[in-house]
Amino acid sequence: MMRILHVSPTDIKGGACLGAYNLHKALQRSGADSQMLVLRKFSDDPSVVTRSGPLMATLEALRDPLDRLPLQPYRWEGEAWWSVGWLPISLKPAIDRLQPDIVQFHWVGRGMVPIRELTALRDYSLVWTLRDMWPLTGGCHYSNGCEKYLSGCGACPVLGSTSELDISRWQWRAKRKYWRDLPITYVALSNWLEREAQRSPLVAGKEVVRIANGIDVNRFQPSERIAARAAWGLPEDRQIILYGAQHALSDPRKGFSYLAEALRGLAAQGWGERAMAVVFGADTIEDDFGLPVRFLGEVRNDAALAQLYSAADVMVTPSLYENAAKTVMEALACGTPVTAFANTGQLDLVDHKINGYLATDRSAADLAAGIAWCLEEGRASTILSSQARLKAVSHFNIEAIARDHLVLYERLLATRRERELAASPNRGGNDLLGPLLETPALRATEGRMR
Repeated sequence: MMRILHVSPTDIKGGACLGAYNLHKALQRSGADSQMLVLRKFSDDPSVVTRSGPLMATLEALRDPLDRLPLQPYRWEGEAWWSVGWLPISLKPAIDRLQPDIVQFHWVGRGMVPIRELTALRDYSLVWTLRDMWPLTGGCHYSNGCEKYLSGCGACPVLGSTSELDISRWQWRAKRKYWRDLPITYVALSNWLEREAQRSPLVAGKEVVRIANGIDVNRFQPSERIAARAAWGLPEDRQIILYGAQHALSDPRKGFSYLAEALRGLAAQGWGERAMAVVFGADTIEDDFGLPVRFLGEVRNDAALAQLYSAADVMVTPSLYENAAKTVMEALACGTPVTAFANTGQLDLVDHKINGYLATDRSAADLAAGIAWCLEEGRASTILSSQARLKAVSHFNIEAIARDHLVLYERLLATRRERELAASPNRGGNDLLGPLLETPALRATEGRMR
């Protein structure tokens, strides 16, 4: 049986890492032999392994701040993710012990993978899921419109740098040097990031495959709205505008400032008496939004989160850059239409005026118009909700996403076997070996030959 190993900083903490974990579990349910290697383990899942015991876990908790030490000379304020990837770490011994056929990297921030470390894994079939732009850039996880990563970076605007020979240039060149000849297949979660990867010199000559992000559509499904609102203590006489994200208020990329302006615009149009906003992923802040706003803090329980989506009339994701937002897919799966800006990966998730509304990018006025449209259409009929659920089930079902990955893995291993046979000095020297090489046992053995 094929062995797959997923490599990630954590298992169930953080949206990207949780996405990797969900794929890992779906692969297991499909019958695949899947494991996960993490630096810090937060679950009690025996199929998730770490490099060592509690002491190492404590040390790994320091890896993130230590990785950022080289950024101190710059005017980087920590608002946007920027990973250096310089701290020494050797994943190869742990990977070798697990004997995988496929090694799949996911999010690699927090110093998870030093740039040079990948060269030690060149004998494996490597898959890298592009959960953000870091593999394409000199260090930022989202370029925020900057295209210097297409020509070598330098004078990084995220770092506030004016030097063309800054750390972003050094890191970009290191990636090109050490990754150029590695057998990496990239998986893009959105059409937007697929296009960006195909433009990147760091990916030149490598295959980029488009496979959507996935969620458990059975865990996230519609529930009765009145009961859902009662569970969260939300009023029945107001329409609910929902917003939530990791670092919902502190990360400018999530676009809360545009939502705040849109809420004030809605209030000016008379929605102040008919609607309220609910925010998860952030604690209460004092501000005048023109209509009531309730802050819920972090919501970690999937069942409770699914109820919250079902309690809402519309989910708003005003992100300026987004690859494949799990919150959007979860809301759609719960039958809640989504209003988002028409940019980046959100174009794959929301179908304009079918399961939500795509507002003009960075227009708070059109964002408000989209929210109002969803509220009015949702109240008029159940079609919008039905279309939202249909989109999630047909496009983001994690079980189907796992099957797409298995097809990719099988193809990569078949190509690897053909390459190894072509390079074998005995090729053609003994035709009796031909039938033997087609047996399942030998094929499985071949996959683990390093």
